[in-house]
Amino acid sequence: MGEPKTAETRHATCRRCGSRDVAWILRGYPAMDEKLQADLRAHRVTLGGCIVREGQPDHSCNTCGLAFRADGRPVRVPEDDR
Repeated sequence: MGEPKTAETRHATCRRCGSRDVAWILRGYPAMDEKLQADLRAHRVTLGGCIVREGQPDHSCNTCGLAFRADGRPVRVPEDDR
């Protein structure tokens, strides 16, 4: 459950500080199992909330806190979240 789906997301690098210590942002209603709990404790995964919208960041840097998209596209903030 807590595993990123592509090599691109498994090897993300923070654009701000260059750290490879990043967590995959998991959204929706994930099933909480032992693997996901271990990934959360190890900061490999972070929960991003239940609302899934296009353009949201998919990674969070554990070093500087930047939320970003591994594909390099800009993060989009919906009008109602501004």
